Amino acid sequence: MGQTKGRFKILEDDNRDKNPEDYENRTDLHGVVHKKNFDFIKKVNQTTVARLGGEWARNVKKNKKMWRKNSTIKELNQLKIGRNKAVIGIGAGPSFHKNKHILKDVVVPDGLKSWEDREFLTIAANHQFKPLLKMGIIPDFVLLVDGAGTVSDQLIKDIPKEAKGTQLITGVHVNPKLLKEWYGQGRNIVFYTTPADVIQDACMENGLRGFADSKLELGGNVLNGSFMMACAVMQSTVFMGVGNDLSFPVKDDLDDQRSSYYADGDYSTNLASKRDEGKSEKRWAGFTMERRKIISPTEPIGCKARYNFELDIVGTSHTLWVYKTWLESVMMGQCALPVLLHYFNCSESGILGVMAKEETKEALRNPENWYFLDETCINKHTGKQMYMTAMLEDAVEVFLRSRRSQKWEHCSDARYADISGAA
Repeated sequence: MGQTKGRFKILEDDNRDKNPEDYENRTDLHGVVHKKNFDFIKKVNQTTVARLGGEWARNVKKNKKMWRKNSTIKELNQLKIGRNKAVIGIGAGPSFHKNKHILKDVVVPDGLKSWEDREFLTIAANHQFKPLLKMGIIPDFVLLVDGAGTVSDQLIKDIPKEAKGTQLITGVHVNPKLLKEWYGQGRNIVFYTTPADVIQDACMENGLRGFADSKLELGGNVLNGSFMMACAVMQSTVFMGVGNDLSFPVKDDLDDQRSSYYADGDYSTNLASKRDEGKSEKRWAGFTMERRKIISPTEPIGCKARYNFELDIVGTSHTLWVYKTWLESVMMGQCALPVLLHYFNCSESGILGVMAKEETKEALRNPENWYFLDETCINKHTGKQMYMTAMLEDAVEVFLRSRRSQKWEHCSDARYADISGAA
């Protein structure tokens, strides 16, 4: 794992939900995801709903006509567009610059193929939509989970006509003005609803037809949501995430630290929505990686197989921490199921999948305390790794080799998700 530098701080939050029932039943998490972190997710969810629930309900009422004019993820699920394809979720973290050239080399020529021959689908974060367009990459979908209207410029302003085919996947609870402007530019919307009672009740009260059939938990942020869309809606069994650091470099100057939060350095929407996560003093171990100089041709992909890793202190926030813990918990929950599912973390840095055996102050300073999720996220039925930390170039190569030698949708152990069971 390389040398650990600096001092690690224990996660200190005295306001976590103390109810042990859910965690005690999740034996797959024991020894991997700590109870205090799992319970913290529930507390954050409750706080978020209490703070924003009223606004969400009002937005649902205003978005009734948009719901009727556009499609839903239930309809998208029925198309099965992700079968035998990999979905690449594109985040806006600073690590995006590490492999953006590989991303372009893969998805641009693939996007010129007929739909039947395509091998990849792309889902971009709203923050990354315009930077991708400037690179010449037109994503298939943009996913928006933020209900506020402060992100409007990222999606509406100065969008070229070439991007008219990009579809917006978003919740029926988001800002109505933003949705009208997107739709007014001739672009389609694919709606989902979240399991939150306040949203489900608002959908019922306002007569949104079929809302319960398009209910899905997205894990709070765009990359978690992209993963859920990939496997539960599009029915892909391979997901690759880039630009998903869930962390940022620690700087002496706060403005410099904020500007390093996103790949494009634009922190303005965070400040406008009063989500100043870049000033957080929370710290965790973040990894960097480099390819080994000598690799056996038979060496498998995955953590430690092809790469050397080094850990260092990085900044994160309680919100980003929730996203990390949620995804890790979901992946561990899949290990006991007879499913063919592969999550490639291709961000090439960050905190996702960096685990600690213990979280005492002394343990967090010990290099031997740290390990990767790759080492434990192994399917009990197939014996295969389900979570892999890998460079994008390698993940693409492994997927294409497997896909071209055998159509994945015909594999006997491939079980595709149905959205009705994923809610």
